[in-house]
Amino acid sequence: MTTKKKVPKIPSKNTNPTPVLTESGRMVAYSDATFSIALTLMALEIKIPHPEEIGGSSLLFALLERWPSFLSFFISFMIITVVWTNHHTIFRHIKYVDHNLMILNNLLLLNVIFIPFCSEMLGEYMLQNNANAKFAVFLYGAWIAIGGIPFNLVWRYGVKKKELLNPESNPIEIKKITSHFIKGPYIYAFVTILSFLNIWLSIIGFGILILFFLVPTAWLLRKK
Repeated sequence: MTTKKKVPKIPSKNTNPTPVLTESGRMVAYSDATFSIALTLMALEIKIPHPEEIGGSSLLFALLERWPSFLSFFISFMIITVVWTNHHTIFRHIKYVDHNLMILNNLLLLNVIFIPFCSEMLGEYMLQNNANAKFAVFLYGAWIAIGGIPFNLVWRYGVKKKELLNPESNPIEIKKITSHFIKGPYIYAFVTILSFLNIWLSIIGFGILILFFLVPTAWLLRKK
């Protein structure tokens, strides 16, 4: 009587490898550090008037002359704060991360870390009242609007992957947050285009949008 040899099973070529998942805490900590660096870089760009520069003039007057730099710093600080607070909202719902989500998150951080450069340019040129001023405001707004793309990609990718989602997340809340976040790139792009008419329309618009997107997500769930 012959015995049949067992033939080892060959894994199917169509079998997808199990994605490697890690908890989101480490990536959130890394992101927080990047946000902090961006804010620090902006603060370092505010220069102190040196005695040899102001001569016998008033230090207070010299500081007041630099109000555009303070304004651009304040707007940029608040915009980064908005991104940071909403970034934490994202990872309140997303518990795990995979390789793709890490890449998308780093694209968002690339946008954030470049904001200080755009902010310094805005403060330097906003009073020039020429084509350079319009370009500075346009570049600033366009970069903020572009940042909304990776931001929404991080959110949408994370909430659509069930294995990444926090099981305690509320589907209704996720849907409302999605509709709120998606408005960002479009509204910022519209406000940026206003700079071709008047740069102050865009600058005021940036301030208004800070308040709009700083709204706590809990408010989005209120019944009308």
